[in-house]
Amino acid sequence: MREKQGLSEDITVLMRQLVMNGHIRMAGTVLYTYFIRCWKLDDEHAAYYMRRYFEKYFAPQLQKYLQKLNKA
Repeated sequence: MREKQGLSEDITVLMRQLVMNGHIRMAGTVLYTYFIRCWKLDDEHAAYYMRRYFEKYFAPQLQKYLQKLNKA
């Protein structure tokens, strides 16, 4: 049986810092790259997991970012 794989503490701290400083796009790029390189996921799955991560842990910030994108 395969063990559950979680994000490393360094990535978790980095995500929190980037999102709280308003750099949600950069955080998404970092997380997407992490999933591809460390978890060996394909592009489609990496994008899915990245989106789900932000929906779960940073929902208010994600909504604010998406609203800002829609206005532009």
